Amino acid sequence: MAYRDEQQALLLEVQSLKQENERLRDALEHEHERYRELVDEQHEQRRKNVRMVCVQCRGNLLAVAIVAGHDIRNPLPLKMSTLRFGSPNGGFTASAPVRSYACSSCGYIHNFIDMGHED
Repeated sequence: MAYRDEQQALLLEVQSLKQENERLRDALEHEHERYRELVDEQHEQRRKNVRMVCVQCRGNLLAVAIVAGHDIRNPLPLKMSTLRFGSPNGGFTASAPVRSYACSSCGYIHNFIDMGHED
Protein backbone atom coordinates (compact mmCIF):
# COMPACT_ATOMS: atom_id res chain seq x y z
CA MET A 1 0.00 0.00 0.00
CA ALA A 2 2.84 2.40 0.73
CA TYR A 3 4.15 1.85 -2.81
CA ARG A 4 0.92 3.14 -4.36
CA ASP A 5 0.85 6.16 -2.07
CA GLU A 6 4.44 7.03 -3.07
CA GLN A 7 3.61 6.52 -6.75
CA GLN A 8 0.52 8.73 -6.50
CA ALA A 9 2.52 11.36 -4.62
CA LEU A 10 5.17 11.32 -7.36
CA LEU A 11 2.50 11.57 -10.08
CA LEU A 12 0.93 14.55 -8.28
CA GLU A 13 4.33 16.17 -7.91
CA VAL A 14 5.12 15.61 -11.62
CA GLN A 15 1.75 17.11 -12.55
CA SER A 16 2.36 20.17 -10.37
CA LEU A 17 5.86 20.55 -11.85
CA LYS A 18 4.41 20.38 -15.38
CA GLN A 19 1.91 23.11 -14.49
CA GLU A 20 4.69 25.22 -12.97
CA ASN A 21 6.82 24.66 -16.07
CA GLU A 22 3.97 25.77 -18.33
CA ARG A 23 3.38 28.88 -16.20
CA LEU A 24 7.09 29.75 -16.35
CA ARG A 25 7.15 29.25 -20.14
CA ASP A 26 4.19 31.61 -20.51
CA ALA A 27 5.91 34.18 -18.29
CA LEU A 28 9.13 33.83 -20.29
CA GLU A 29 7.29 34.26 -23.58
CA HIS A 30 5.55 37.34 -22.19
CA GLU A 31 8.91 38.81 -21.15
CA HIS A 32 10.36 38.04 -24.59
CA GLU A 33 7.45 39.92 -26.19
CA ARG A 34 7.98 42.89 -23.89
CA TYR A 35 11.70 42.87 -24.73
CA ARG A 36 10.98 42.75 -28.49
CA GLU A 37 8.53 45.66 -28.14
CA LEU A 38 11.10 47.67 -26.19
CA VAL A 39 13.84 47.00 -28.75
CA ASP A 40 11.48 47.90 -31.61
CA GLU A 41 10.47 51.09 -29.83
CA GLN A 42 14.12 52.06 -29.24
CA HIS A 43 14.96 51.30 -32.87
CA GLU A 44 12.05 53.43 -34.07
CA GLN A 45 13.09 56.28 -31.76
CA ARG A 46 16.67 56.13 -33.10
CA ARG A 47 15.35 56.06 -36.67
CA LYS A 48 13.21 59.14 -36.03
CA ASN A 49 16.10 61.04 -34.45
CA VAL A 50 18.64 60.24 -37.17
CA ARG A 51 18.16 63.69 -38.69
CA MET A 52 18.61 65.41 -35.34
CA VAL A 53 22.16 64.22 -34.51
CA CYS A 54 25.39 64.72 -36.46
CA VAL A 55 26.97 61.43 -37.52
CA GLN A 56 30.49 62.81 -37.03
CA CYS A 57 30.40 64.59 -33.69
CA ARG A 58 26.90 63.84 -32.30
CA GLY A 59 26.14 67.59 -32.31
CA ASN A 60 22.71 69.14 -32.91
CA LEU A 61 21.51 69.68 -36.47
CA LEU A 62 19.89 72.90 -37.57
CA ALA A 63 17.84 73.26 -40.75
CA VAL A 64 19.52 75.27 -43.50
CA ALA A 65 18.39 76.25 -46.99
CA ILE A 66 20.63 75.20 -49.84
CA VAL A 67 19.35 76.52 -53.14
CA ALA A 68 20.53 76.95 -56.73
CA GLY A 69 20.52 79.93 -59.04
CA HIS A 70 21.83 83.50 -59.05
CA ASP A 71 18.58 85.31 -58.25
CA ILE A 72 18.53 85.84 -54.48
CA ARG A 73 14.87 86.85 -54.50
CA ASN A 74 13.76 83.78 -56.43
CA PRO A 75 16.07 80.86 -55.55
CA LEU A 76 15.58 77.41 -57.07
CA PRO A 77 15.04 74.64 -54.53
CA LEU A 78 17.28 71.63 -55.01
CA LYS A 79 15.64 68.39 -56.08
CA MET A 80 17.07 64.96 -56.77
CA SER A 81 15.80 62.29 -59.12
CA THR A 82 14.16 59.38 -57.29
CA LEU A 83 13.14 57.18 -60.22
CA ARG A 84 15.94 57.79 -62.71
CA PHE A 85 17.20 54.22 -62.71
CA GLY A 86 13.75 52.67 -62.32
CA SER A 87 12.43 54.07 -65.58
CA PRO A 88 13.04 52.02 -68.76
CA ASN A 89 13.31 55.30 -70.72
CA GLY A 90 15.85 56.74 -68.30
CA GLY A 91 15.95 60.42 -67.51
CA PHE A 92 14.44 62.29 -64.63
CA THR A 93 10.98 60.82 -64.27
CA ALA A 94 10.33 61.97 -60.69
CA SER A 95 12.13 64.06 -58.12
CA ALA A 96 12.07 64.80 -54.43
CA PRO A 97 13.30 67.89 -52.59
CA VAL A 98 16.65 67.84 -50.84
CA ARG A 99 16.54 68.81 -47.15
CA SER A 100 19.74 70.10 -45.60
CA TYR A 101 20.87 70.34 -41.99
CA ALA A 102 24.09 71.87 -40.64
CA CYS A 103 25.78 70.67 -37.45
CA SER A 104 25.97 73.38 -34.81
CA SER A 105 29.25 71.93 -33.46
CA CYS A 106 31.41 70.94 -36.43
CA GLY A 107 29.58 72.69 -39.29
CA TYR A 108 29.20 69.56 -41.41
CA ILE A 109 26.22 69.81 -43.79
CA HIS A 110 23.94 66.76 -44.01
CA ASN A 111 21.70 66.40 -47.05
CA PHE A 112 18.63 64.17 -47.05
CA ILE A 113 16.20 63.32 -49.81
CA ASP A 114 12.63 63.86 -48.63
CA MET A 115 11.05 60.75 -50.14
CA GLY A 116 7.70 61.37 -48.41
CA HIS A 117 7.22 64.74 -50.10
CA GLU A 118 4.44 65.04 -52.65
CA ASP A 119 4.06 68.00 -55.02
